[in-house]
Amino acid sequence: MATAGVIRGLWPDALSIDIGWRNVVYALRTAVAGLVALAIAYWLGLQDPQWSILTVYLLAQPTAGASIAKGFYRIAGTIAGAIAGLVAVALYAEAPVALVGCLAVWYFATTYAATRARYFAAYGVLLAGFTALLVGFEGAAAPTTAWTIALDRSTEIILGILCSTAASVLVMPRYASDVLRAALYANVSGLAAFGVAALQPGTPFDTLMRMRRRMVADVVKFDALRSYTAFEGPDRRVDDETLHRALSEFLAVLAVVRGLYVRLEDIRGAQDEAINDRLEPALRDVQRVLRTLSDDLPRFSGAREVRQRLRDAHRDVAQAAADLEGHAGTCPLEPLANALLILRRTGEMVHGLAMVMTAEAASMRAAAHPKRGPARSKPRAPVDDREAILQGLRASLGLVAVALFWSATTWTAGFSALEGFGIMIFFAINQDDPARIGLPYTLFVACGLVMAYAYMVLVLPSLEGFLSLSLALMIVLVPAGLVMGTPRYAFPGAGFTSFFVAYMGSGNVYRPEPGVFANSALGLLFGFGIGLVFFNLVPVTSRPARRRALAAGMRRLAAVAGGRAAPRRAHREALEDLAALLPRLDLDRPGDETFLRGSLGVASSCLELGLLRRFMSDPAMPPDGRRAIDACLNSLAAAFAMLADAPADADAVVSRAEAAVAEMRARLAEVALEPASDMAASVLRAASSLRFIADRFGFDRPYLLRAFPKD
Repeated sequence: MATAGVIRGLWPDALSIDIGWRNVVYALRTAVAGLVALAIAYWLGLQDPQWSILTVYLLAQPTAGASIAKGFYRIAGTIAGAIAGLVAVALYAEAPVALVGCLAVWYFATTYAATRARYFAAYGVLLAGFTALLVGFEGAAAPTTAWTIALDRSTEIILGILCSTAASVLVMPRYASDVLRAALYANVSGLAAFGVAALQPGTPFDTLMRMRRRMVADVVKFDALRSYTAFEGPDRRVDDETLHRALSEFLAVLAVVRGLYVRLEDIRGAQDEAINDRLEPALRDVQRVLRTLSDDLPRFSGAREVRQRLRDAHRDVAQAAADLEGHAGTCPLEPLANALLILRRTGEMVHGLAMVMTAEAASMRAAAHPKRGPARSKPRAPVDDREAILQGLRASLGLVAVALFWSATTWTAGFSALEGFGIMIFFAINQDDPARIGLPYTLFVACGLVMAYAYMVLVLPSLEGFLSLSLALMIVLVPAGLVMGTPRYAFPGAGFTSFFVAYMGSGNVYRPEPGVFANSALGLLFGFGIGLVFFNLVPVTSRPARRRALAAGMRRLAAVAGGRAAPRRAHREALEDLAALLPRLDLDRPGDETFLRGSLGVASSCLELGLLRRFMSDPAMPPDGRRAIDACLNSLAAAFAMLADAPADADAVVSRAEAAVAEMRARLAEVALEPASDMAASVLRAASSLRFIADRFGFDRPYLLRAFPKD
């Protein structure tokens, strides 16, 4: 694990806590909801009232939809887990080995299902496993009170859920649909700024990549926000299919922009004057339109006006490309093909941006105008059965190992260790590096435990009555809520606050027992540590899924080159594969960045290979050019088919394919072109597509060779 890097990453922006009014409201609202839940739990005389305020902080979300969604799945998971735990106790209370086996099987099932689910649905299923663990082991220690334990625990949790949800909905609510609308418009504005940066001479490559990483991180959140809007009423729901299409269009724009930037940097300053006089003004016009959208998007009256501006820009670029084609036969083929490629890719970028705007606007109208008939496409599951099975096996085996350790050592804090391991499983689902989230969470929990001990020993003895307890808690809860409301620190902040309120001694009877506290806290942290080490030693990552996606991409390229697949469909499927893996990518890691770049290149190459096949059948294409294109496409189809199987001589395969493209470009350059003829324009278009494909063998060679840089 890159532990040092994770720890260093916690502190550089320690003062960047959000103190805006929305976050202040969130912190105050959550603190009051927690105290109300605690007061009701005291009044009801529940066994562990601290679980009610703990639940409030585990549930706290910045939007009403997210709070309701998480509460719904938490209630369902708690009830299902409590029932499963009671069944296990009823069957095997006197048979420890069978009890552990039963709970391990249940944990396998819930972890498998959670891995296949999304967002808070996955959280609810995991909670069903965790609650069964708590009820099962606590109930087995005192079988006659198992029902009481399950009932009290469920009541405490549901009480916390109701208080947290009521506060989110009634006290200055912020709706997920409103947040999503703002994020969608910010996405369009960001894409426009990204296009401006790509077209601007002298933009550093690192600046462009930072912009892309930020936009990818933002767009990953869209689907989660979309799922939360389902809990905010029909008028606030967002259509799944159209938002999914917007994500595909977003990725398509990213695919265009990077290649456009590299091609521009390569040829600027080396153009024929006649070419440059037509190319640069067209690029400046597009840049001007994109800058207007980037700087002042809210000024426009609506999505229709924005789309019209983009369509006008696209029409102007198409006209510039047509003018360039008129120079075929009078200017050198290679620089003219480069310029035409740039204009075509610029037009695709503008068109893609308009399609993003169209899809996003349609997703927000879907509730008012519901579609009829079956959906055409749905987001793919985040993982396949193989990874889900491995996740389930890993979780259940880890549970058995910790239980055996507890049995062998008879450690009185063994249950706390088991609880800590169970919590760490939440950070291992659909995460390639659980330590990236789990380690900061563990460190903040440790700080929360230290604060809880200080309160238990130094503060609580001097308090009298619930009012004084509330005021004392607010001193910690409000600042902690501000930390939780800052996205960067949401998980660690929740860990600090949750375990502070759980361990500080807010039970029905004040019993300051430092030895018991220390033993339990050490057991919990030990469970966290065992989980982090175990998940690092037994990794279950998305790498197999990435290898399958890469192989599928190579097969698509082979099929398109061979004329066996529709280019647009192959392009869409390649983007869908990438979209399913996007939440698992960390673009600060060179290997993940290479995978993203190569996957985008595959999607774009599907279109360019399709264009080549179309140019080959163009009646204006001379016979020599047609034969050359056919030979090149056959060579590429064979090469991509071999690369799908990861051959040992992959480098030689790529080199042969690269040589075939180079030979094809040389043969086209030898064709005698009649100035301003259809034949010259057809050859020029083919040369521009070949220029793009040739670039892929250079820029995306590590991807093609599966030579991903180490982190």
